[in-house]
Amino acid sequence: MPIVAGPAGGSVKTAGHGGFEISYTAVLLAVVVGVVHAGLAPVIEIAGVRPNLVLVAVVLVTTQQGFFAGIVWAFVAGLTANLLVQDPLGSLPLSLLLVSAVVAGGDRLLGRMTWLFPILAAFAGSILADILLLGVYRLVEEPLRIADPVSLILPAAVLNAAICGLLLYPARVASGRLGPEEKAAW
Repeated sequence: MPIVAGPAGGSVKTAGHGGFEISYTAVLLAVVVGVVHAGLAPVIEIAGVRPNLVLVAVVLVTTQQGFFAGIVWAFVAGLTANLLVQDPLGSLPLSLLLVSAVVAGGDRLLGRMTWLFPILAAFAGSILADILLLGVYRLVEEPLRIADPVSLILPAAVLNAAICGLLLYPARVASGRLGPEEKAAW
């Protein structure tokens, strides 16, 4: 589906049937989240694990605005963060795109639990992203020199789910104010 330039008002709309809009503000916020993740995540450590702020943002955007907005955020924020940290290039956007797809699929099954589902999605998505990143590290670089990297996956998932729970209400308010306006179906 090709993307065509939108009006001067600041949005991009896909051409074709059932297009969606992505505002330039959302893309800029995704870049900012990627930069903040690259700057803060290596510094912040809670209970021996570091938060994945980009993952939390992608989960919140996917649950609030849908699959297409989630994959745009996953790619833009993931690539921005990946360019600024020392992970293998492309590993962070790849894991976030997979997380966005899983969250969107889970939204069809559990989406009615509007306050609980994003927290559960952040927990499951964190586990999935960490396992994928461990596999990428095994393929690309030397294996991590942590005694048991699997023992850090569960605490990291709990931390990311807690951060998602704390940011859920502000994300809902921001999504209502900054999200594209709904159009009538007729």
